[in-house]
Amino acid sequence: MRIGCHISVAGGYAKAVERAEALGAECFQYFSKSPRMLRFTKNINYEDAAAGRERAQTLGLPTLAHAPYLINLAAPDDDLRRASADALLWDLQVAHARGTEAVVVHCGKHVGAGVPAALAWMRESLARVLGEDNTGVRLLLENTAGQGTEMGTTVDELLSLVDGLAGPERLGFCLDTQHAFAAGVLNPLEPGGLAAVQAPAFRERLHAIHLNDSKVEAGHRADRHALVGQGHIGDAGLLRLVTEPSWHTLPFYLETPVSDEAQYRGEMAHIRRLLAEAR
Repeated sequence: MRIGCHISVAGGYAKAVERAEALGAECFQYFSKSPRMLRFTKNINYEDAAAGRERAQTLGLPTLAHAPYLINLAAPDDDLRRASADALLWDLQVAHARGTEAVVVHCGKHVGAGVPAALAWMRESLARVLGEDNTGVRLLLENTAGQGTEMGTTVDELLSLVDGLAGPERLGFCLDTQHAFAAGVLNPLEPGGLAAVQAPAFRERLHAIHLNDSKVEAGHRADRHALVGQGHIGDAGLLRLVTEPSWHTLPFYLETPVSDEAQYRGEMAHIRRLLAEAR
């Protein structure tokens, strides 16, 4: 099992790899471009990408790219849906250049159009992206907390989005623990509280976990991350998550609301202390 965190690539990808190493991260996630934009305004710096890729490979450091929040593959608006698919295709190219294993994308919102229509639009968007992409980089759908008209909140809905489109080697899931807790899908503090996310069809496509505590209680349907051990999941719940036997080969990425990147050193150390004390 690997514990890592989110690292900024504002100073270049190779520098991000160096900072991840310095913090003691065993894996790290980065934004493929600004999380508040769809289009990439700069060309890929292939020299920087190669330097970072080679250093990460030498360190045995897996990386994960996160697509921007503005992507909405389920949007009723045709132009936004097309622009979202175009943006995601570019993100896959960026990830490929950097040797990154997968790109995570949020499921999007139906914006009042209703779930059935949005599911069809999103499947159409995913089919287009997978059909046009030639990188082989895996695409991971992230579950949501269920705010407003968010899609992909339940395991059944996530499975319906991928059914028949591609195998686990191309299309899978990234489980965000705070989102699942807030959505009422997962509660590691209760007996059987992980049952929904242990469904075989879901587990075979699960390739990464965003390990986050929650500022809101279970079932409150709000996307509000907390520092580890300081939320409603707490140390007991986090320990249950990181010691789940079927997840021991998965990378865990912290996305907690740190004041600066260096604080992730303490966040990761906190999780490692919990593991050490449980042995």
